[in-house]
Amino acid sequence: MRNWLIFLGMGLVTFFTRFTMIALLGRALPPVVHRWLRYVPAAVLAALVAPAALAPQGRVQFGIEAWAVAAGAVVAWRTRNVLWTILGGLAAFWLLRIVGGALGIL
Repeated sequence: MRNWLIFLGMGLVTFFTRFTMIALLGRALPPVVHRWLRYVPAAVLAALVAPAALAPQGRVQFGIEAWAVAAGAVVAWRTRNVLWTILGGLAAFWLLRIVGGALGIL
């Protein structure tokens, strides 16, 4: 029963925070909010990837993952495109993995 109350409470809090924003702003969002929302995908991607890639065991490690993140950051800076950023980071990761394995580094 306690779990159901927690789920219900979380659902109500989520609903009311979203509902109040919709009710206050109506249909039209101010231009400053549109500019701010353009950065949300990049911020979410960075928040998901950086901790897992740079500190997998809870401390910073500069391995292949860190170099792939750096390559992805360069791609993001040059293209400003989330899809190309992901593809560039993945390509760098697999290339470094193949080269590292062939040279016996890994």
